[in-house]
Amino acid sequence: MERRTIQLLTRGDAPNWWSELQALDDLGCDWVVGREFNPAATVILINRAEITDVHKEEISFSKAYILVDNGWTGQNLRRAINTLKGALFMDIADGTAELSKVVRVALSRQTEKERNNSLMQAMRGQNRQIEELNRGLEQVVIERTTNEVDSRKASQKNISRVREIIGFIKDLAQLLDVADLLPLIRRQLKEHHGLESPLLFIPRGEAYGDMYYLRGSQTISTRVRGEWVVSPRIRVNESEDSQFLANAMGRPFAKVIRFPLITVRHQKDVSRSPLLMFEHNLVTKDLDPIVASLSEKLQPVSWALDRLVLEQELKSTSREWEMTFDELAEPIAILDHDGRVLRANSHWRDEYRAVLQSQEKHLKVAERLYTVEKYPIRMSLEDPPLSWVVYLRDETRSQKLKSQVVQVEKMSAIGQLAGHIAHELNNPLTGIRSLTQVLLTETDPEGQVNKDLTEVEKASARCQSIITNLLDFSKGGIGQKAQVLDLNEITRKTLPFLKSATGKFRSDIQLSDGELMVKVEPHLMQQVIFNLVNNACQAMKDKGEITVHTHQDKGWAFLEVRDTGPGIVESVRERIFEPFFTTKEEGEGTGLGLSLSRDIARQFGGDLECESSEGQGSLFRVKLPLEILS
Repeated sequence: MERRTIQLLTRGDAPNWWSELQALDDLGCDWVVGREFNPAATVILINRAEITDVHKEEISFSKAYILVDNGWTGQNLRRAINTLKGALFMDIADGTAELSKVVRVALSRQTEKERNNSLMQAMRGQNRQIEELNRGLEQVVIERTTNEVDSRKASQKNISRVREIIGFIKDLAQLLDVADLLPLIRRQLKEHHGLESPLLFIPRGEAYGDMYYLRGSQTISTRVRGEWVVSPRIRVNESEDSQFLANAMGRPFAKVIRFPLITVRHQKDVSRSPLLMFEHNLVTKDLDPIVASLSEKLQPVSWALDRLVLEQELKSTSREWEMTFDELAEPIAILDHDGRVLRANSHWRDEYRAVLQSQEKHLKVAERLYTVEKYPIRMSLEDPPLSWVVYLRDETRSQKLKSQVVQVEKMSAIGQLAGHIAHELNNPLTGIRSLTQVLLTETDPEGQVNKDLTEVEKASARCQSIITNLLDFSKGGIGQKAQVLDLNEITRKTLPFLKSATGKFRSDIQLSDGELMVKVEPHLMQQVIFNLVNNACQAMKDKGEITVHTHQDKGWAFLEVRDTGPGIVESVRERIFEPFFTTKEEGEGTGLGLSLSRDIARQFGGDLECESSEGQGSLFRVKLPLEILS
């Protein structure tokens, strides 16, 4: 690739940023400064203040221009756009690294422009070739008709043949599908007796491709596999070609003429060029004139088929992209700046459009939690976004797994602590209780010592009960199954763990008289109670009252935890059950407690509800189905 030249067009000396820009250069370009346009320059930088000195006739649209200023204003930008349309803009205040990015964008645009120009020139050249071919054929006819009167009949025949070819080319240009090509070729070659219907093979990959053949008036397409000889020449009666067709079509083939349909696109890789093949029963002496005639008539087929194959591949790629887009299991859409949906998959809902203008990183919809990801679509790095790709990544399962991991880690830590406490305290407590019971038998039942020993024995029993409850609480989780238990009993076992949290508050424990039998995993239910009471304590800060109340109604058991704290505002109340949502200071909470508690309640067929208003405290109600014991 030839070396590019970047010019600073200025009537003064080169500024400091120009030297800094060259020092960052890793583009392999020449950097020049001049008062006049350098014909070799690819990218030209012009100071905004000097743009008025440039004459319009000096501007060449084959080059890339960058207007430079130190701190653009809206007025200066509008004037610059009107003066030099299509230019890029560079602000010196952005720093040398940003200036280098703008130069790279200009070079990239220039490279793309040159590539497009080359493609356009190639297409014009192809069109000229076809036009020259037509003009040449017509000229041949004209010249032959003017040479000799005796050759009029032959000339008329040639004209008819040329017109037939031109008509054939027009018919080819109107084709919309590869399947329509074979019937057209068969009609064009019907005068050649001894040729069977054509077969068309289009390679699609290594050792496989699509075979098209005629069955009556219908074109059949089938995917075939096999090795074929790669060659740019016409092949006549080659055994490898007969063998390839026999393997592909499942029947023997005798003699075959094979025409490679090569275009410019296939010149670098002939193995991808389509093959047009004819089975025949011609004798050797008739082959050369027929092959020559076929070569002439089939020459335009290459270009027509190439166009059809490209269109087919484009449609297939588009269809594949749309199917992939629609099959994504998560919502995704392309939106314009106003939130209008330009393209969306089947999981997208109209109410999701609001996330484009929202700064929220997460979106909660019913039971699902999405992470919002937005990607701008722009023509270049410096251009404003034309539209946005909005992708809602479903984090529901991930967040639940994270919650479960946190819970397992907590329970593991409590279990280790409980095991250690049980090991260190159970043996001494057992000794104390045993010795106390012995001493009780040796003292006067009515004496003060006996009463004191009785209290010691009761206190030891309570300590062992607390240790047993702690072990039961930490053992659950993995492998424990739901049991039918009394909700009141679970609450009684859990509340002692919370004495340090509830100690400075007034407590009102109102458990129902009768049993509330529910089917739960006890450790998980204890975790719910623990979370609700602990949250109530944290909400009240220094003073207040906590009420724990159980009751039943219409086949349901209820556990209510009420506090006299500041309450929850409506905007926060709508989100309190979202995973990782918390209003606590960093280090005071993870935002998982309420979400996990509601999931546990729902796991056992119930629910967790909240009633609260600002300044009126909060009530959290656990609802579980009652179990009827036979």
